[in-house]
Amino acid sequence: MTADDKLLQRFPSPDGKRWFELREQPDGMFYFQEFSEAPGSVPAYGSPSGVSAGFRSGPYASAKAAEDDLRNMVPWLGGISK
Repeated sequence: MTADDKLLQRFPSPDGKRWFELREQPDGMFYFQEFSEAPGSVPAYGSPSGVSAGFRSGPYASAKAAEDDLRNMVPWLGGISK
């Protein structure tokens, strides 16, 4: 994730402690990335953010393709309407 990536949609878990973000890169490709609360984490550089980044998908040619794969991979997204 870079500052130039555009956030398209956030998909929170039922407890709100994890979420996936669907993003568009400046080159027109799309990806999704997992985030979670990390209240005790202190990064090697910078100030604590309380958020930890996790899995990041490879690039997709369309937002729909990325979202479809995300919904197939994450069980709790089955109950969230499009």
